[in-house]
Amino acid sequence: MIGMMIIAMIFLSTMATLSIGFRASENARLNGDAQYFLESELEYIRTLKWAEIETLKQAYEANQKTSDSTKFTSISPDPRLSGIVSITARNSRSDQVEVLLSVQWNDSKGKSHDANIVTIVTKSGVTAS
Repeated sequence: MIGMMIIAMIFLSTMATLSIGFRASENARLNGDAQYFLESELEYIRTLKWAEIETLKQAYEANQKTSDSTKFTSISPDPRLSGIVSITARNSRSDQVEVLLSVQWNDSKGKSHDANIVTIVTKSGVTAS
């Protein structure tokens, strides 16, 4: 009887440990997918001409007025990931904008996570930080 209780305790603790490990593995995979998603969108933004950046900024400003968000152009590697682009003027200059790329997702327990990249786009190019 005592032996069965010890085996049951070992089995339950093993299952609890495996559950934590699987959840950590899922979160690490989703975080990696989010980083890939962000880098993909950043590379897309790097290919845009200044006129296209200004058009994207105007679309973002119009969407803000209607409380819609501006979605990424690329397709997410995982349907749980959603990406949003935020574009704001930088230092009140007409030749610079700050682009915030943000990805959000919920893990299997419903906890919200996010990853972000900020880049500065100028008429002469882009810098990533």
